Amino acid sequence: MTSDLTRRDFLKGVAAGAASLGVMAVLPASAATAEAHAEAAEPEAAVQAEPVVSDGSPEALRQELEGAGFRVQNGKLYEFDTLGLASEGKLLTCFGNNAGSTYLILNLPPAPNQNAAPGNPERGWDGELPSAYDDPEVENAPENPFFSPAGMAFKMRQDEAVVVVTRLPERCKYWSFIAYDMFAKQMEGKDYSNEKAYFGFGNEESGYYHTVFASIGWPVNLLNARHAGDSPFGTDTVLVLCANRTVRDRISGCLTAAGYPDGMVNVMEIPADTYRMGLERGRDTFSIFGRVSQPEDREGFRQYLAQLPETAAVFRVSPKDEVPPATFAIQKLQPRGSGIHEAAKLPGCTQKLDTIREAILAQYAGDYDCEELSTDIGITDGLTAYMKDADAQGDVLDAAYLNCGDFRLQSDEDFVVVYGVNHNYTGKARYFNAVLHERPLINGVCSVYNSMLPGSAAPYLGDSADDADGYYVYKMARTELDAYTAVIPFSTGNPQGKYYGVDNDRPVFVLFRLYLDETGIGASYYELINDRVIVFHRKQT
Repeated sequence: MTSDLTRRDFLKGVAAGAASLGVMAVLPASAATAEAHAEAAEPEAAVQAEPVVSDGSPEALRQELEGAGFRVQNGKLYEFDTLGLASEGKLLTCFGNNAGSTYLILNLPPAPNQNAAPGNPERGWDGELPSAYDDPEVENAPENPFFSPAGMAFKMRQDEAVVVVTRLPERCKYWSFIAYDMFAKQMEGKDYSNEKAYFGFGNEESGYYHTVFASIGWPVNLLNARHAGDSPFGTDTVLVLCANRTVRDRISGCLTAAGYPDGMVNVMEIPADTYRMGLERGRDTFSIFGRVSQPEDREGFRQYLAQLPETAAVFRVSPKDEVPPATFAIQKLQPRGSGIHEAAKLPGCTQKLDTIREAILAQYAGDYDCEELSTDIGITDGLTAYMKDADAQGDVLDAAYLNCGDFRLQSDEDFVVVYGVNHNYTGKARYFNAVLHERPLINGVCSVYNSMLPGSAAPYLGDSADDADGYYVYKMARTELDAYTAVIPFSTGNPQGKYYGVDNDRPVFVLFRLYLDETGIGASYYELINDRVIVFHRKQT
């Protein structure tokens, strides 16, 4: 683990070096160590010493970019409701959505001199409009491999960039934006049939691709973001996705001239020597996703989402003349972990977890058979997965993921118990939750958040336990069994849509997500007491 002094000097040195270029790379923030009995401290921007004031306008930015020799095309940032779209037959996967949280995604038009994707009318998706800057004397590059909706995953020349100017959500438990390598080419001659979460598509023209959904570098989140104002909520920020340092510097100058100071600009760096940049057949496709969880004002948040496509400015920025490569290095990783295991924060945890388990099993032994499932690392970090040519399933470095094996609910009386250590109580997660997912679309349908847990373990530990809120016991069931039950909706007849629920005898699993430990990134898997799952099946009479 990096010492406090070493880490502080490292951040200071990188910040100074990036600032000299007029822009700041995204780095992990170091949050104050969480007290074991308290929620994590309110977030503060890691690199902002005082509030940043912006008087920028998207139109002024467009003019500056065009004046600097860039072609500028409009994109769009909006809510990506995977459950709703899958229920309408428009999506073939829900991408392992975090039930109860909201996703944002942007769409981009094709690059100049790139064919437009044709769409999929059978699923209700229109094709892309051609680029406004196609040169009839130049043969176009092939279209992006189509995966609905068109434009959510896009190839990029090494000298292109995406610029997003957006309002941030109001106060919530968590938000982030992260760049992904979304789809990569299928290796010729390789058998992907046994690959975890494999999903392939494409054609001869675009090339054949599969999902890698692998994060690139650090997320921009509520702890480390550069933004206007003095709060990471309800203020403005700028995201720049690019793979060329020269282009970054030119765009930085345009942003400053348009009224967007360096202190609100977040650069999402693509190391062009590592990823397959370019518009040619088989080159990688990229995406930017946003995540928002547990907004305090839900009605205000709904209004924010409805207005986002109009209020956010999204530009695809392409130099008129090719800019020579000037690649970014792969960002240095902050090692996960504080060096303190959860067991050290909860004396007697082994005995207490044994007590909880035995009490749960005894409570239902007469009427139910039980199936106990352990959990393990559920998702591989992005660059590791990309280098393995495997699916990272939408990872992000400020989270840890634990997953249990598949099981099935065989009747309406079957139910699931999740139990273990309250990771928020120990400081290993600003927030965490357990989500029931169905295969094969990996649609998340039922969620238990840590805010629901206080008091849930006390009946199993007895009155003598002075740290009962350091543990939890929660049920997922078809009906409310007690005050600590999350109801699992059915798929059939679900008024919201079929993928908002799951029917019996379908393969399901529980994925645990832990966001932002006391160091400000995802917890170390080797400092956690893994969560546990028991499935209770009603005995047949």
